[in-house]
Amino acid sequence: MARSPAAILVAACLPFALAAGALAAPKAPPDAGTPADVGAAKMIVLGDGKGHFVAVDDALSSELLFYGDGKAFWQQRVGSGGGQGKEGGGWVQRSMSFWEPRVRARVDASFDLRDGKWTVTCGTRTTELTPLPEGEASKLLAAAKLYKPRWRTRAHALARDNTGRYFYVDQAREPEDNHDFRLFAGPKGSLRPLKMTNVVSDSQGEIFSTRTGELRLVLNKDEYVWVEGKAPRKLLPVPVEDNHVLIYTDLGVYTGQRLGTPCDDL
Repeated sequence: MARSPAAILVAACLPFALAAGALAAPKAPPDAGTPADVGAAKMIVLGDGKGHFVAVDDALSSELLFYGDGKAFWQQRVGSGGGQGKEGGGWVQRSMSFWEPRVRARVDASFDLRDGKWTVTCGTRTTELTPLPEGEASKLLAAAKLYKPRWRTRAHALARDNTGRYFYVDQAREPEDNHDFRLFAGPKGSLRPLKMTNVVSDSQGEIFSTRTGELRLVLNKDEYVWVEGKAPRKLLPVPVEDNHVLIYTDLGVYTGQRLGTPCDDL
């Protein structure tokens, strides 16, 4: 979260008795993606033999990396990488880490070439991939759709009370400075979306209004507070940067949703 962790969260008059049937399930990102432009890139395609493919630009300096089922490929958000080429073309070794919030560290999600073997690593799992013959790869890519990254939101704020009730806000990644927020609340594993009626976001902070109350993030303060009726209750701030695995797995906000990364399957 870009904002200072020193903030106040105030939610006024919002009962926690959230009936599961009264709230719609969170929607997955739509499958109709935004086309990606790879220009004149020469793409190598690798597969695991089970219908899962990685497509990567042959150029050492490129960060073009895609994952898909052979019909649709989703671009990966590459965090870091490096490689060594060989005389006459091709790679001796290559490593590219990609965004994957369900693993502990960035290096735990990577696409690599080492000792002549291509692999994808997802946490403790490593899957070996085999390059497709050039003709087969070209035919597959010609019929496939290449899209920009599938996952379009980012974690914005997280807090909980001392009974384990969580309050979570996510935000659309694009465009910059958008006010496309969603608010969720509930116990771990069962957070549910709250329909918002208004969002205020300015230099003083943010207010997320629902039909029954408000969740407020106020800048330059050092505590979180949950207000139910007239009885304020302090909340514990939970830094999103250190709790991405909790957010994308245990909270239940995104259960069953595919992020568009190799770790969806591998």
